[in-house]
Formats: sequence, structure tokens, C-alpha cells
Amino acid sequence: MIRLFQRNVLLWVIGFTSSAYWGFEALNAMGLSPLYLPSGPLKYVTHALAMLPDGVNDLVVLVAVPLLILLSVHDLLRAPRWWSALLIWFLYTNLMNRAWLAGSGGQQLIANLLFWNIFLSGNRTTAGLDGALGWSFPAFWILRLQVLIAYLATALHKLTGTHWLDGTAMGVVATDPAFGPSWIVDHPLAASLSTWAVLLFQITFPLAVWFRRARYAWMFFGIIFHLATALWMDIPEMGLAFIAAYAIWFDEQTVQRSVPMRRLAGTAGSVSTA
Repeated sequence: MIRLFQRNVLLWVIGFTSSAYWGFEALNAMGLSPLYLPSGPLKYVTHALAMLPDGVNDLVVLVAVPLLILLSVHDLLRAPRWWSALLIWFLYTNLMNRAWLAGSGGQQLIANLLFWNIFLSGNRTTAGLDGALGWSFPAFWILRLQVLIAYLATALHKLTGTHWLDGTAMGVVATDPAFGPSWIVDHPLAASLSTWAVLLFQITFPLAVWFRRARYAWMFFGIIFHLATALWMDIPEMGLAFIAAYAIWFDEQTVQRSVPMRRLAGTAGSVSTA
């Protein structure tokens, strides 16, 4: 189950990095983001690439992008080590922060997952919850809570406004040509029902996942919802990031019953959870 989660996240990183950061056009787009540095010494780790002089950071990106993809492919095919997981997080986070204007919640979620995955990654002989750094068990639960907190925070924010409560939010979003689906504007009942369904899903997800049967029903709805946002709202990185994160809540019995998931998970990093 741990291995399935790791491979899901790595596949997301490979796909997103290959599509978003490759080539000089992407470099120019990233350069449009003005320099933003947070306070504190951690900026030298998370924003190291953005702090390099103009021209130099472009050259570094030409190395960082293929290196990130190669490391991700390595950890996809073999059980990840803590040092390779650390490098993947470092490279990904710096590329993301260099192009922060083009960022999304999905990219931020993956950055958090990659950080805590460092502590799930083993040494030469261990992986999964037998991680090399001694923080594997708390990291496992922190990763699980990341998904719940993301949904809960989003739902609570929606409750502070009016459009989600009165059922008009999906209709308002659909009028934006950058999103959609535009047809829902002509069907106010469908717009209202979909608005309330999404709000109810996000409010109840943090509770439903603690019950095994409810967990997979809510995840099934979540997959449909996130695939819909990927197709119609043109934010595939957001939807696919949440779908990739779902695997941290799978139990070993479910993984073993599914041939595709069992093949993707392999045997490393398995753990039995309810």
C-alpha cells in the first residue's frame, strides 16, 4: 500500500514535470513569476533556484528538470532511498516555487506529500514503514491527515461565502470561459445539485474515511469529481494529485484484491491497516 502511494505520486511528478517544465518556452513562462522569498533560513532550501542570478537559474533548470524525471523514474522502478526522495522533493519544490504564479493547490499538495515521503523511504534493505530515518510511522499518519486537512480546509472556506450555500457556485464557475462545463449554466437544477454534492463530499470526507466501507464509496465519488475537474475545468494537475494521494488510505486487503493495484504496488512497503 505504501509502495502504491509512492508510485502514484512519482507518476504524477513525472507526468507534470514532463508537460509543464520542459523546453525554453516553459523557462520563459517560469521567468514571468516575480521573485518572492519567504522569511527565515528555510528559503535557502525551498527557494534556492529562484535566488540564483538571471541566466544562471535558466541553465540550472535545464539540468534540474531531466534530473528530477530521472530520479523519479529510478524510485518508480526501485524502492526509494531517503536521499533520492530528498533530492526529488528539493528539485520539485524549487521548480514549483520558481514558477509560483502558475502554481495550484495540487502542486502544493504534491510538495507536502514528497516531503513526508522522505521519511517513508528506506535504506538499501528496507522501505515503507521500516524507513531509514526513524520517522516513518508518524510520517505515514501525517500523510493521511494531509488529505483530510486539504478537504476540510476547502470546505470550511466554502462555508464562509454565499455561492456554495445557495447552490450557485458551479453555475458561476461555468460562466468563466477558462473553466466550465458551460452547458451547466442552462440547467440551474443540475448546477445547484452538483454544487451541494461537492460541498457535502468535502465536508464529510474527513469523517467517512475512518470507516472502511464508507471510505471507498467516498473515494469513488472523489475520483469522479476530480476527473471531471481535470476534463472540464482544465486543472488536471489538481484532480490527479488528489487521486494519487488516495492510495495512502487504502488497506492492504483492497490492494491485494485488485490485480492492477497489486502490480503497481509490488511487494515493498506493504502494511496492513484498517
